[in-house]
Amino acid sequence: MKIKKYAAISAIVLVVAVAIMIFVASFFQVPRLLDRLLYHYTEINRFVQRLFSLLLLLIVGNLGARKRLAWLLCIVILAVSLFMHFLLHYHVVHVIIIFCELYALAALLLSQDYFKRPSNKLSLKHALMLAAIGISAVFFNAVIGRANLSAHMGQALSFQQSIAVTLRIIWGGNSGFPAYEWFIFCFVWLCVVGFIILVLRSAIIEGVITKAEKERARELVKKYGQNPSSYLTLEDDKLLYFGQEVEGVIAYGVVGGVVVVNGDPITAPEDFIRLLAEFKAFCSEHSYQCIFLGTTDVFIEQYILLGYSHVKCGEEARFALADYQLAGRKMARLRAMINHANHAGLTTYEYKPLEKRDETIEKGMHEVSRQWLQGKKSGKLGFTVGDAGLEEPLDRRYFYAKDSVGRMVAFHVFIPFAGMNGYMADVTRRLPDAPGGATEKIMYDALMIFKEEGLHWGSMGLASLANVREDGMNDSVAAKLLEFIYEKGNVFYGFKDLHRAKEKYSPSAWVPGYFVYSAKTLTPQLAYAAIKIQDTGGVQDFLGSFLKRKLRGLKREADHEENQAD
Repeated sequence: MKIKKYAAISAIVLVVAVAIMIFVASFFQVPRLLDRLLYHYTEINRFVQRLFSLLLLLIVGNLGARKRLAWLLCIVILAVSLFMHFLLHYHVVHVIIIFCELYALAALLLSQDYFKRPSNKLSLKHALMLAAIGISAVFFNAVIGRANLSAHMGQALSFQQSIAVTLRIIWGGNSGFPAYEWFIFCFVWLCVVGFIILVLRSAIIEGVITKAEKERARELVKKYGQNPSSYLTLEDDKLLYFGQEVEGVIAYGVVGGVVVVNGDPITAPEDFIRLLAEFKAFCSEHSYQCIFLGTTDVFIEQYILLGYSHVKCGEEARFALADYQLAGRKMARLRAMINHANHAGLTTYEYKPLEKRDETIEKGMHEVSRQWLQGKKSGKLGFTVGDAGLEEPLDRRYFYAKDSVGRMVAFHVFIPFAGMNGYMADVTRRLPDAPGGATEKIMYDALMIFKEEGLHWGSMGLASLANVREDGMNDSVAAKLLEFIYEKGNVFYGFKDLHRAKEKYSPSAWVPGYFVYSAKTLTPQLAYAAIKIQDTGGVQDFLGSFLKRKLRGLKREADHEENQAD
């Protein structure tokens, strides 16, 4: 296996080198082929070689990610390029390229088992981006070729003139080089048609296939979703793995060589270990490491049985609604905040978009979200946190508060869990100048409505990294690291603030949450994947937010000193 791995790595390095050499060599003159007619075909060959070099450079990233399709494309491109070099090129540089291509092909064929990962579905956005880049590359490659032909014939043709001539060729015009013109006309339009099909296919997959998968997943979530974050399976940032032998679904994303799962696998309790074993085999087959974020303690023994490691990653604030009320000393602080909101004239309402859409309410939510995002310590998080989902409400519940003049000051979005027998506050947003107690009032009023409806559970979700040390358990390196981040990382993300905010509600129980992972310890690669998938800006986003806040603080200090001086 090590030999195949080293062969694969050497092949990837050599593919990059070959791509660069092919691109450079495509501009060399070939003395033995100076005949005008043959030169047409030589320039066509150079056009193809330049295109091949760009394709190889685009593919090599996916080759490094061990994608099977990238491996297959590399084999095909290298084989065709090798044939063309044997047939048409006679320069010493091309001899070097031939030997490099032979080695790269042999190494890729030897290490084919190393490239097993499937390609992700191409989103419409990325398909459009790929189409724009591809068509631009083909067009400017044609422009370069037409300019080279003119230079070979002793004609003075500027780059702008070459663009104009190439555009004329694409629309069926002629410019004195019939073989080259016919090739460019056919090739460009074949590429355009191919990219249109790619974009349409991506649109159809996003609009139809994913919709069908989402509906199937929705039924499973409503039936078996015990984890409060189970409903986030339906967010568009997830890939879905459906059980092959058992009924169930797992929501995941991929970061490099790591599969990141949101919550627990969703299936009947008696089928859990079989679904988990299926998914473990899937990850192993495609050479992925795996980490589960925010799992509950319900299935922790089954994870251990299948060889997974785990570390506590926080605590979820859970409410037993039948017994939850404002009375009592421990509720004094919450009671005071709600009373303050009441005195400020706040009123809680439920918005039911599936019954009747209200543009004014939705605009109010968008404005609250906009101002809320401006004051966050980090960028907007995803994957383990949902969105308002107003474009497709499904089973979400919406509650908002208005002040005495009718301005929306805060709103919450709740998602179902526990087989539709409870709701978790997934999205909680408020205006910076909202009256104190606005958030608390919405939360409590919503819980009381759920209680009246006969539901059993309410949840405020996971307080990340809170109390990660467990009684009776040895302190692992991972637990110590998470505790250190909790203590020192509040400048980047308000871990302590979040825990204190949930604590004032006096939850009925603090349910432990866990990171579960396939390695023996929480490696930097796993930790990075967990951060990256939740914030696409990754560590850079946290650092950028930190620097912005520092600069704002320095500006405020400077303004204060200037005011004092005045």
